[in-house]
Amino acid sequence: MRTKALLPALLALLFLAAPVLVHAAAKGGAKALTAADGPVTISFAIGDPEDSEMGMLGLAFKNYVTRASKGKINIKLSYSGGLDADETFQFHRVQTGKLGMMLGGVGNLAPMVRGLGVVTLPYLFPDEEAVVRGTTGKAAELLNSYAEKAGLRILAWTYYGYRYLSNSKRAIDSPDDMQGLRIRVPQSLVMIKTYRAFGAIPMPVAWPMTRNALKTGLVDGQCYDYSGFRSMKFQDAGQKYITELHYLYNLQPLVIGARVFDGLSEADRKILTEAGQHVQELSLQYQKEMNAMAKTALRSEGVKITTVEDESPWRDLALREVWPETAESVGGREAINAYLEACGLPLWEPAQEKTDKAEKQQEKAEKKAR
Repeated sequence: MRTKALLPALLALLFLAAPVLVHAAAKGGAKALTAADGPVTISFAIGDPEDSEMGMLGLAFKNYVTRASKGKINIKLSYSGGLDADETFQFHRVQTGKLGMMLGGVGNLAPMVRGLGVVTLPYLFPDEEAVVRGTTGKAAELLNSYAEKAGLRILAWTYYGYRYLSNSKRAIDSPDDMQGLRIRVPQSLVMIKTYRAFGAIPMPVAWPMTRNALKTGLVDGQCYDYSGFRSMKFQDAGQKYITELHYLYNLQPLVIGARVFDGLSEADRKILTEAGQHVQELSLQYQKEMNAMAKTALRSEGVKITTVEDESPWRDLALREVWPETAESVGGREAINAYLEACGLPLWEPAQEKTDKAEKQQEKAEKKAR
């Protein structure tokens, strides 16, 4: 069953739009847009297939813009393809102005925008409410300030649920079960360190190449949400087991090049900003529905799903080993705590510092008691 058929009522809500009016792109075809005072064409690349949740949200964005601009702004969509569609490569094209917009995984953007890596820290978000706080208000403003310094602007954070671990070998219930498994990861230092801490062998593989890497046995597993897993047909690539770990929430930022955005009229910039807000709000409801239905479908197709009752061993490994080792790669402790404060979460104090502080307090108490 194709993903588009799963939620007809919701799709009607998402995609009701006036007929799309297509405008000719500038000569040469490589430019992201035409003159700001006339019809505008913006190229928009999406990291997943057309019939995926990501593809549908891209279409929702396009339709909103078409309606609001009365056809003046044409969003030209393209979807996951070959190696040249690697998300990090595409984000770089947005940064350099060769591509207008990109919707893809934050782990593939973090190498270019160091501060955004903070949202990939394992066990950062205790629940979905914390995720929303971390992508709206002051927290969103802070993240966007990092992106703007890199020549990008975040129009939306889209939500896809937690990145659950899948593999072809065995059911996973504890870090001990991870030993020796080769897990596909993006070019993210945090995710590489996380899987090493869990006992696996992290292997960076371009996202469009992931399914083939799974199918050929180059890697044993990967991590993604249920809906994305099913749209990529990973169950047909040997992925027999899924473990529900809540170590990382799957966030996909929708970014536009700063030069492209600044080259638009004020009215057009307002439309794109509002379209981004619209898609962000839709995606939260959408992922809940899609993931629930995809989970049911995957079970019926024979995928074995494990729910970990106690994630404290995983969490302890993450906070003890991954956070201290990767803090500098995401801006340092000061940047991490600035983000945590903006999210309304407790500030981070490395475990070793806590231990040292407790020992000093104990020494003082013992001296006082003598």
